[in-house]
Amino acid sequence: MRNAMQNKPSYLQSFLDMVAEDHFLILDTETTSLRRGEICQIAVMESNGQVHLDTLVHTLDSIPPDVVVLHGITDEMVADSPTFDLLVKPLKELLQGRDLVVYNAKYDRMMMHQSAERCGIEKTVWKGVARWWCAMEAYAEFFGEWDSYHGNYRWHSLSKAAGHFGIPTNGAHNALADCRLALKLCRQMLAAGRENDV
Repeated sequence: MRNAMQNKPSYLQSFLDMVAEDHFLILDTETTSLRRGEICQIAVMESNGQVHLDTLVHTLDSIPPDVVVLHGITDEMVADSPTFDLLVKPLKELLQGRDLVVYNAKYDRMMMHQSAERCGIEKTVWKGVARWWCAMEAYAEFFGEWDSYHGNYRWHSLSKAAGHFGIPTNGAHNALADCRLALKLCRQMLAAGRENDV
């Protein structure tokens, strides 16, 4: 394993500087598919632990059984929950102008776009609403495993990243639990970065 800390990667440094300010939001979603899915759960919390949003989302398509096995969310559970179109306005208000940490940010944005499309509403340019930070990319640089084929640092799952620091992953694949897991990961990377003078 190559030590990314030695080279002071610019994205990692910027990410840790933002985390050190301790005024950011964390967002996570659970979905019906890894590709052409919809959001079936979404959570947003403050870096101080305050929970702003934690809700199941009524999907317009059924949640496949193999996905239910992963996160435990069923059609019956989301039946009386709001559809994604009802969450767009409060999400915009909540995220507006904020630093937003997401583990695999590109994926969650894609799912937000697909959920809006499925509801038949206008696309929101979420990158223009908040300053998105990808904790997965930051951790990839922190871990420092270079992928010569793709020409960047190798990505790792949130559970694997948490395991690197010995953070328990109980409740993984629940949006709010994963927000809390990502927050702990951010704190651990910041502490390690300070030790290594990132």
